[in-house]
Amino acid sequence: MAVMNARAVALRALGDLREGRRTSRQAIDGLLERYRLSPREVSFASELVHGVVRHRLTLATVLSRFMPHRWQRIGRRLQHILMLGAYQIIWLDGVPVFAAVNEAVELAKAEGGRRAGQFANAVLRQLERRIQYRRIVLAEADPVRAVPLDLAWACQFSEPVLPDPGQKLVEYLSQATSHPGWLVARWVDAYGAEQARTICQAGMLRPPIILRPHRGRTDLASLMKRLTVDGHEPQLTADGESIVLGRSAGLVHSSLLAEGLAQPQDPTARLPVRQMALQPGQVVLDLCAGLGTKATQMAEIMGGAGLVVATDADDAKVAALRDHAERLGHHVIEPVPLKALADRVQQLDRLNWILIDAPCSNTGVLARRPEIRYRLTARSLGQLAEMQLRLLGQAAALARPQTRLMYSTCSIDPEENEQVCTRFVETHPDWRYVDGRLTLPNPGPTIRDWHDGGYWAILAL
Repeated sequence: MAVMNARAVALRALGDLREGRRTSRQAIDGLLERYRLSPREVSFASELVHGVVRHRLTLATVLSRFMPHRWQRIGRRLQHILMLGAYQIIWLDGVPVFAAVNEAVELAKAEGGRRAGQFANAVLRQLERRIQYRRIVLAEADPVRAVPLDLAWACQFSEPVLPDPGQKLVEYLSQATSHPGWLVARWVDAYGAEQARTICQAGMLRPPIILRPHRGRTDLASLMKRLTVDGHEPQLTADGESIVLGRSAGLVHSSLLAEGLAQPQDPTARLPVRQMALQPGQVVLDLCAGLGTKATQMAEIMGGAGLVVATDADDAKVAALRDHAERLGHHVIEPVPLKALADRVQQLDRLNWILIDAPCSNTGVLARRPEIRYRLTARSLGQLAEMQLRLLGQAAALARPQTRLMYSTCSIDPEENEQVCTRFVETHPDWRYVDGRLTLPNPGPTIRDWHDGGYWAILAL
């Protein structure tokens, strides 16, 4: 296995991410299989990749101010090197500026020779010199000169680097929080300027890890104690039903997850299943089960009595769900390949609910999937809405007279949510809309208050 440092691995991961449809996590994991890094280097590489992806438009905006008319003319690889350096200088207090610059210069020289190294050095040194306050309270900063780092702090430059929010709010929010302008404009139109600002703020932050305890194996108090012993600083979420961690280093490989004591799940993602008010002995079909987060949530609520038939269009996910359910001891979950679903549903003596947790744009969880924002288009949103409408139609065809449908997404776009339900009822007049709720992302003021965005709706005959 080859040896490579964290910055070089991050550079390769960014290249893989831009060229394909992988997530940032997948890009990093793929490289870690080929290159040997220490745990500390793994953590640093992950921080760099997620940071640059999360702030890509902001970094490009700031860097282009110090190289007029040249940003678009340099190669993507050199752009990534400059963004890696700038991210460390602007966001990472623990990295000395000289180290960030020197390492970027070495990467540039390795990619494009001595002249590329000199160019990277000149750009990053100029950026460093133009920083007036590396840290300033956000409320006291000049918005056209200050890059927001989080909800409290900013990095302020000696000259303007961002548009004036008083005159060009959409452009400002786009460049300050790294969201495409068309998407910000869509949020302003749908929810107003202040709510759009909050959505953008949530999308630029590193989200906390929120854990749902496996009620059959532990409880909140025991889980809190275990996390504390493992070196974490757990807190209860604002609703008191889950545990939130601000820092999650080591959690992915923790024995706590391997033992099935907890499941990462945001409070908003819990809502659809909670609204179903499931009872022991009921029968539910999970039509888009994925890896089974909501299927396991339903199994826990039903207390091991009843049946959750779980399927997905991806056979590999169905197989993974089977292993996951067995490891957690959820014997009421029955994974079924999609091709065998119709026959299996015919064999059921009843069907109380069908959950359609539909594939969507993920606009409610952009903090957790930051690369998605750069891949979305208005056209792809429309295509997703058509697919979601088809899924509701498939669910309706499988339903019995007493069956209710729970439609949910992790989107905050009306085209995928309210409008899909409206179109479904219009084209299926036997069905009616019963209830529903949109939840918009909330970044704070503390991590206990954090929740993602999403939507759920109940439909019945």
